[in-house]
Amino acid sequence: MTPVRRTGVDQAGGHVVLGLDAGTTSAKAVVVDRAGEILATGGSDPIAVRATPDGGREQDPEEIWQALATAGRRAVRGLGPGVGVAALAVAAQSGSVIPVTVEGRAERAITWMDTRFQSVPENWSAGVAARVRAVSGWMPTPGVGLSTIVGLQAPGTRQPGADPAPVSRWASVDDYLVFRLTGQWATNPSNAAGMQLMDVTTRTWSEELCSLAGIDGGQLSPILESGSTAGELAGEAAAVLGLDAGTPVVVGGHDQACAALGLGVVDPGDLFLSAGTAWVLTAVTDRTDLASLPPSLNLSPHVLGGVWTASENLGGLGAMLAETPQARIQEAFEKCGLKVRQALEGAGEFAAGGDELVMVGGGIRFSELVDVLAKVIDRTVVTRPEAAWPALGAARLAEAALGWTPHEGAP
Repeated sequence: MTPVRRTGVDQAGGHVVLGLDAGTTSAKAVVVDRAGEILATGGSDPIAVRATPDGGREQDPEEIWQALATAGRRAVRGLGPGVGVAALAVAAQSGSVIPVTVEGRAERAITWMDTRFQSVPENWSAGVAARVRAVSGWMPTPGVGLSTIVGLQAPGTRQPGADPAPVSRWASVDDYLVFRLTGQWATNPSNAAGMQLMDVTTRTWSEELCSLAGIDGGQLSPILESGSTAGELAGEAAAVLGLDAGTPVVVGGHDQACAALGLGVVDPGDLFLSAGTAWVLTAVTDRTDLASLPPSLNLSPHVLGGVWTASENLGGLGAMLAETPQARIQEAFEKCGLKVRQALEGAGEFAAGGDELVMVGGGIRFSELVDVLAKVIDRTVVTRPEAAWPALGAARLAEAALGWTPHEGAP
C-alpha cells in the first residue's frame, strides 16, 4: 500500500500516535494527531499462508513481524518534518498459536484457519465442553489456542503438526509482536480470549483450562489491560520502524475489538457487522452472565473497561457472494439478510438495544445488499467506507494512554 497523507492538515511541530494492525492477510498502519485526524497510512504486501495436505494453515512469525514493521515504516515516512510519534499500539488477529522453543525460536504460527485439530473439541465429553464454555465464554471450537495446543501435544497422533522441539511459551500473534517491539511478553484480554484459556469473567488465565490443555499458566504471557503500557520500543525495533527508542508501546487488542473502537461501537447495545470474506456479527454488552448467553455467541472482553463483545461468525457469506452468478445475486442478498436476522434473533437481549447496525467490509460495495439487509432486519444499516479500522482503534488506545482528550464527533 502506498503511504497516504491527508492534505490541509498542519503537521509541523505536533505529536502523533501510530496505530498498527497485524491482520491475517496483511498489516496496516495509521498515524493520528491529537485532533483525531489521520495524517498518514501505510500497508504491507500480503502475508503468505502455507497450506499442508492434512489441513494445516501456517504463517512465518518473522514474516508477520516484517509486514507490521513495513506498514509502520511506510506510514511514518508519510509524515512531515518535526512530527514525533508519542506512542504506538497494535491490533492483531486472534486464535493463532506460536510455539516458542526453549531456545527462544518462534518458527511457525498455526493460524485460526488450521483444520488439523477439529477432532479435539469433538472428542470432549459434554461435561468438559460445558466447562470450557462456562469458563472461557466461547463454545468449544477448533482454530483457537486450546484445541490447537492440545492437538500439537497429542503423543504420536498428530505427528505432521507436532512440534519436535520442547515449547517454553505458547504465544499468539499479539504478544509475539509486543515482544518484538519491546523485548517483553504481554497479551491483553480481548486477544487472550482467542486462546480459550482465559476466565472471561476474571480476565486471568484459568488453571482449569490450562490443565485441560496440558500446559502451565507460566507458559503464557501476562495479561495486561488494553490501554496500559506494555513497555518501551527497543532499539532494534525502533531502527526498523524509523522511530525513537524508548517510545511507549501501549497494549492493544484483538483486531475486531479495535475495529469496533475505531468505529465508535463502544456502548451496550451497539451492533457491528464485519462483512468481508467471512461475516461476523458483534454486539457490545455490559453483561457477563454466561448462563444467559445464547449458544450462538462467544463472549470476549472489549478493549474498553466495563464492556464486552458478544460475537457470532456467520460463515463465508462474502465468499458466497463472490461466487454467485449475477442472475442469482438478488437471491444471495436475501440469503445474507435472513442469516443476519436469524443471528440477531438468536442473540436475544444481547442485540435488542441497538436500533442501527454499523456495517463495514467488502459487502458494502453492494448498495442493493445494504437495502435488503435493512429491510429484512428492520433496522437502520450505517455503512462505513473501507479503512484500517483496527489500526485506528489501536491509535485510539495509544491516545487514551497519553491522556489526550477524545475528539468530539470522531468515531
